[in-house]
Amino acid sequence: MDTRKVPLTIMLLGALVACVVTYIYEYELSEMLVVLFISLVVFLIIGLIVQAIWNKFIPLPEEGPNLDEGEVIEKESEEGSEGESDTVEEEDEDMGVVEKQ
Repeated sequence: MDTRKVPLTIMLLGALVACVVTYIYEYELSEMLVVLFISLVVFLIIGLIVQAIWNKFIPLPEEGPNLDEGEVIEKESEEGSEGESDTVEEEDEDMGVVEKQ
């Protein structure tokens, strides 16, 4: 399970609560910014601790082949090389007509 976003989520939720509380109690802007900064740092530390505990108790899934993002494994054709076309042309000897199938 990917836990990289846990500290960010906890930090932003804590900052939201801090902003709402400081707005309700009508803090001045400078006091509000100080409280917001301190709450961001505190909740970041709490989020990192939660992430470390979560990673310790929940096993990470085994990874498959090591692929870069967006890389695709291509399957080779059984019939031949990639340059060959699947279109078969037949010539009728009587009429000289070419049919594509």
